[in-house]
Amino acid sequence: MRCLIALLKPGAWLGGLLLLGLAGCVTRPPADAMLDPAFEDTRYDGFLVYAAFDDLGAEARFERESCKRLIATGHACTTLLAAAPPTRAQNARSRHEASRRSGAQAIIVIELADPDTASRRLLAGRVPGFEVTLIDNESQQVVLAAAVSADPHDATLAERAHTLADSIVALLEDHAFLR
Repeated sequence: MRCLIALLKPGAWLGGLLLLGLAGCVTRPPADAMLDPAFEDTRYDGFLVYAAFDDLGAEARFERESCKRLIATGHACTTLLAAAPPTRAQNARSRHEASRRSGAQAIIVIELADPDTASRRLLAGRVPGFEVTLIDNESQQVVLAAAVSADPHDATLAERAHTLADSIVALLEDHAFLR
């Protein structure tokens, strides 16, 4: 959500910033997460991001933005597009092998929540959303499964990718998965 601060007089920006923080104006889209308790003490430092979209451009944008955000927090990250280039035939096995070769400790899978399902129409007003899954690369077990609502104010693909990347890092931080 974007908020505007009206700077009415010199020095007002500090008070305005404080009010914005207290008012919860700087927010991220809601996310509901389910965790595997067997992994509650697990921390990760290296990630592979896979945006499982049909559109190569969208896949690249979401993978790169998520890696960029993880790298900014001091973690290693690579995209599946870099680990398994789409110039070669791909299937579940080749993607799995690429994840193993990447050296990543965990895989982040991003999928679109179908806006046309009955539950999404009724409960979320057809607002798009994402399903984010964190998979332990060694055991191949799902560690975290989350549903992240899209911010309806994000008009462009770049804004959506950026907001989701922020939400993913926040989820990992909130559940203490980052080393």
